[in-house]
Amino acid sequence: MRNLFVAIIALGLLFNCNLLLSQTEQQKPKLGILLVFDQLRGDYISKWQDHFVKDGFLRLTSEGTWFENCHYPYSGTVTGAGHATLTTGATPSIHGIIGNDWYDRKEGKNSYCAASSRWTSIPPVPVVIAVPGTTVKIRVSGTPEKLRAETLGDALKRSTNNQGKVVSLSFKDRSSVLPGGMKPDYCYWFDSSSGKFHTSSYYSNKISPWLADFNESKFVDQWRNKSWEKLYPDKDYKIFSSIDEQTGEGNGKSQGKSFPHPFGKTEKDYYDALYNSPFGNDVLIELAMKAIKAEKLGKNTQPDMLLISFSSNDSVGHSWGPDSQEVFDTTLRTDLLIRNLLLYLDKEVGKNNYVIALSADHGICPLPEVSKAKGLDAGRLATDKFAKEIETALQGKFGKPNAPAKYLEAFSDTSAYLNYAALKANSINLDDATTHIKTWAASQPGILTAYTSKEITQASTSSDPLLVSVSKSWFKGRSGDICFILKPYYIPGAYLTGTTHGSSHPYDTHVPLIAFGGGIKNLLIKDKVSPQLAASIIAEGIGISTPASAEFSSPKEIWQENK
Repeated sequence: MRNLFVAIIALGLLFNCNLLLSQTEQQKPKLGILLVFDQLRGDYISKWQDHFVKDGFLRLTSEGTWFENCHYPYSGTVTGAGHATLTTGATPSIHGIIGNDWYDRKEGKNSYCAASSRWTSIPPVPVVIAVPGTTVKIRVSGTPEKLRAETLGDALKRSTNNQGKVVSLSFKDRSSVLPGGMKPDYCYWFDSSSGKFHTSSYYSNKISPWLADFNESKFVDQWRNKSWEKLYPDKDYKIFSSIDEQTGEGNGKSQGKSFPHPFGKTEKDYYDALYNSPFGNDVLIELAMKAIKAEKLGKNTQPDMLLISFSSNDSVGHSWGPDSQEVFDTTLRTDLLIRNLLLYLDKEVGKNNYVIALSADHGICPLPEVSKAKGLDAGRLATDKFAKEIETALQGKFGKPNAPAKYLEAFSDTSAYLNYAALKANSINLDDATTHIKTWAASQPGILTAYTSKEITQASTSSDPLLVSVSKSWFKGRSGDICFILKPYYIPGAYLTGTTHGSSHPYDTHVPLIAFGGGIKNLLIKDKVSPQLAASIIAEGIGISTPASAEFSSPKEIWQENK
């Protein structure tokens, strides 16, 4: 009898324990949110925090955990790689998205990271008929099939037996496709030729009713015949950024170099200009709020995932540069957008019922002309010309190959792909060819160094931090044979104005990382971390498994004790 009584007590304690565990699980937030502000450099928040409202960025940093010293650990800091890293918790060497595009040897052409001609746009876009004597670019549409690692969305589907919802939204296709993973419920991006949000036939043959309503509402057309004016016209922007028209600035989408910036007159010009202004972000946040309400995100029995990437910050930064009044104004408007989003989430989802990880996919290099004016060694590397010089250097060493072959098969971003057939036909060893180009590159203007594929694949034993960062961007079968590293403040490309990113230099690798929401402490962490943490923080916050290839666990110190 006594043993039976003890057994009953034990069963009761076990039942109560399981009940408590179940209750604890239920208390976890039901909505995980990845907020990406494309090209929001890591220093902007501290640099301009005196100009923010109290309940935007400052609410995030005063109530959440701010990782002040957050840097990407790899060299290929571009949009595709950054979004894949944020949502997988892995580096490009694991998830395979080494850039926005790369050279595909089998296809003999560049391959885009997030689309394929196998899929079509939904709703369909108008067919463009080629003018005689011209060609039309082959239509492609979004697909995540080139990803080689599980994303947050995939982990949620696995953890909830496909019951949790995944919604991914952006202006850029790749910034929606890559975070969304393999099986999102909804994955939408903006098409500037139609002024509507689209998906692809990879996901569905139709769009949701709430997106159809949004597309038909013409919300995106409210800025027609208007101009982008400064948010605070009485504030002297010059003090906090620069003069309104710096040397090296671009004209945007026919918007001019200085305020006010008009929107285009034709259909496509208008939508391109909208994208290239902070108001593109306003469009996206309106759509995101529609999705939250329509899909009851955070109110379902299983946790849900919302992935939002704001692309307009990036477009503005490319055109006018990080020290411009345009980027300053866009960041101030981003602050207001965050305030409005948080207020909406508090009301619609519940103040402690969501967890946010806010970050960016990369930073941005200053305009080379601005850097030069400050006395820095800076410049622009014309990659087409540089590629021809590589071929000349190879022929100077090994002689001319049999026409029409060339030793250099392709040059993509800052990587060279050598022609293996031409090397073999001329009895040239690949290591000899890459070693020669590495030595030659050391004396070229704007080049800091170069690494061969052999060096990169052996980087695990190297004490060279730059080589290690390059290796984290290298993926067998997709990466080139030689990777060139430009000197700080040099940028690649054919354009003569504007700026870009894509290096391992701090201005490109430094991004914000803020964790905010239910169960998260208020901390300022100054230790160097990677944005890869975003995936594990969101997963831990809503009680799902971390993506399978995530490199880091969620930091224990950021969670409240009852978490």
